[in-house]
Amino acid sequence: MNRNDEYMRLLDEISVPGEGADGCVERARARLRRRRLVTRPAVTMLALFVCFVGLVNFSEPVAEACAGIPGLRELAKAVTFSRSLTDAVDNEYVQPIELTQTDGDITATVEYLIVDQKQVTVFFRLESDSRECLAVDPQFRNAESGHLESCAYHLNDYDVPIGELQSVTIDFVNGDVPDSMRMYLNVRDVGSWFGTAPAPAASDRWDDGRDYDEPVYDARFDFLLEFDPYFTQQGKNIEVNQTVTLDGQEIIIRDIEVYPSHLRLNVEDAEGNTAWLKGLEFRIEADGEVFDTVKNGITATGMSGTPMMTSYRADSTFFYDAEELKIVITAATWLDKDMEKIHVDLAGCTAEAMPEGAELVKAEREGNRWVVAVGAAMRNWDGDETVHNFHQIFLGSYFDAEGNEYYINSWSSNISGSEYEERPGFFYEEFPLYDYPYDEVWLSPAYSSYWTATEPVELTISASKT
Repeated sequence: MNRNDEYMRLLDEISVPGEGADGCVERARARLRRRRLVTRPAVTMLALFVCFVGLVNFSEPVAEACAGIPGLRELAKAVTFSRSLTDAVDNEYVQPIELTQTDGDITATVEYLIVDQKQVTVFFRLESDSRECLAVDPQFRNAESGHLESCAYHLNDYDVPIGELQSVTIDFVNGDVPDSMRMYLNVRDVGSWFGTAPAPAASDRWDDGRDYDEPVYDARFDFLLEFDPYFTQQGKNIEVNQTVTLDGQEIIIRDIEVYPSHLRLNVEDAEGNTAWLKGLEFRIEADGEVFDTVKNGITATGMSGTPMMTSYRADSTFFYDAEELKIVITAATWLDKDMEKIHVDLAGCTAEAMPEGAELVKAEREGNRWVVAVGAAMRNWDGDETVHNFHQIFLGSYFDAEGNEYYINSWSSNISGSEYEERPGFFYEEFPLYDYPYDEVWLSPAYSSYWTATEPVELTISASKT
């Protein structure tokens, strides 16, 4: 299995937010009419739930070590995308680190870590006197440069001006943060893309092959990151073990894991359900404070053997001494258990079923591939009717009549195109089926329906740890 095949398998188990940043990197990608996901799972996930007893409070030695950290004002500006990281910086929960390397005319410096038992956020900057716009492709390995077990990572920001702090978060799904690991920063200059590359013809908008071509990098950096054990032991577990009914389905809320950098709400399927839970919109309330779900980063994870998403990320209550926590659930996304695969007649451009709000708008053969286009209603879970979001419609796997599995490795999403009608609150997603000779296919929906609660479903629990 090549790297791309492994990546596409894992896309079915990890939920990531849509990309919405405007700027140099995204404009360059748009110029190529190509969109790639930024979150890259490092290795296969084997399981999810981890219960533990850790150091509950931010200990006095750590507080003393963090006192007077230089540059906190700039760091505070760099974490505005995350309330949890903002709270961590406000509480000086930061491990300073100073690692610098230069490759040619580009210098990379790692300056801060926010790390706990399950997650690491690395803050770094790129500098150059001769470059205008740099794109970074981070990769992570263990200290011996081997595979880093059970983790996924997400670049937190785009279009960061040269010389300013940017960050990447590494989420450990089925295991704890190790004592150390390697971070590779692969950097390329994208300034040369502007005004030089002609717009691709419609027939050339997809690559000719299925394998991911490694970009040509202008600089490569290899940093060994070592973590203070005070930080890697921080976290607590709160048992819940209660069942709630959502849209006629029963979901068992197993526990809550609370870390300085994030909170995890872990759930299980109940016997008799007719649909898998694929998305959950909720908030945590504690002493008048509201902690929302993660919007930028890894939002949820699943585990092997089930299509269900079983762990959901939210802002952390770690730095708040609440006696009780209230879980308030407002919406859910489902995948009917009889809709894990749907049949599509490519030649006739018809489908036996489609996710709610979606429609098949094109299935055309282009050379050695089919190009499929799907339109869907935008969704907005933030309560603001003027803000809409793209979302994933199909997963990466598709199948032929014999059950052989293939993988989609690229998508293109837009509001309208030369051949599509621009419709308010509607977007279009295109993807190719490479080297696929058949006139029918079985696609894997990311969901079948979504539900918004008329009245929020609430559950109050004790905030004491196990």
